[in-house]
Amino acid sequence: MNEDLIADLKQFITAAVFQATSYLATKDAIARLDIKIDAVEQRLDTKIDEVMSAVGDIVTSLNDTRDEQLADHEHRITRLEHRAI
Repeated sequence: MNEDLIADLKQFITAAVFQATSYLATKDAIARLDIKIDAVEQRLDTKIDEVMSAVGDIVTSLNDTRDEQLADHEHRITRLEHRAI
């Protein structure tokens, strides 16, 4: 094989490999994507924490209201008994 044929073959192989792999992401693109995913994950964690806190506050508020109603039941029963007499 002569040098020109070998050079042409190398050029063909390089072009074929480049064309076949041109759709693949680069390491830099993957690193940028990883950074973006981390940022989204942090925002999601923050939102989930906020929602969980709000739900906890509502449940606590409802439980406090129910506890007050249950604690006041004797007073209400006494008033009902006085009305019945």
